[in-house]
Amino acid sequence: MRLHVVYRSHGGENAKGRPDWYDKRVGLESFCRAVEHVRTQRPDTDPEVLFLNDGPIPADRLELMRAWGDPVTIDGGSNRRSYLTALGLPRRRGWAADDVLLLAEDDYLWRPEALTALVDAARDPRHARADYFAPYGDEVPDTGLPVRWARVESTTSTFAGRVGALREDERLLWLCALSGGNFDYASCLTLQGRRRFTLREIVEHHDPAAGTPAWKSALRRGYLTGMRVAVDVRSLRRPSRRRVLLGAEPALATHMETGWIVPGPWERIASELS
Repeated sequence: MRLHVVYRSHGGENAKGRPDWYDKRVGLESFCRAVEHVRTQRPDTDPEVLFLNDGPIPADRLELMRAWGDPVTIDGGSNRRSYLTALGLPRRRGWAADDVLLLAEDDYLWRPEALTALVDAARDPRHARADYFAPYGDEVPDTGLPVRWARVESTTSTFAGRVGALREDERLLWLCALSGGNFDYASCLTLQGRRRFTLREIVEHHDPAAGTPAWKSALRRGYLTGMRVAVDVRSLRRPSRRRVLLGAEPALATHMETGWIVPGPWERIASELS
């Protein structure tokens, strides 16, 4: 089993609330430290690290990326487009079915042992039926005990999967990504054979921006309705195709966004790297 990592990054910022210790450079440094840990502790996994950069990246971060992997620049223009680009890599690069791919976003902070624990979980015979793994999981208190893995309902677009499952699920994940709203939640439920959208959510959508022509609004409503019906239909998977998603307890990484920070030594980790 080989570990592949695709770290999706963007040079800009958004208006999300952030903790005082938030910094994309610190997040990147924590991730590179996790790469160093797994290369040292599990060298047989021969980790491949690809930095998928949507547009230009500040020089100091780009230099760090070059030291730990291969930076590739794309012109995606949105989080969704860079995500879809990353999803196609297992197929385009011909990675082995029993390899593991981790998709990581650039506003997360990582424990040093995060990737090592992920590799161990994927190799553990007790988790042989698990196809997907969530380093960022439920808000389980950090008691200092070793990480355990348990089934979770959902996670974000920072997750890992076995390459064979990702290739089989690529079209489904594309469909979920185009269904509007929080597509990561839609993806997790649909993969597990659970319906995502209620009838009301299928026919009601967020209002378009002010000034949008009526014909464009109608097209958007029709498009989203069709996509959401298709997602719900695809959730009717036969039992053998329903995926198992395991989450780390306690979390091995946290989203650096106010309101979404899980229990852990994150402020200390950030201070060590800043």
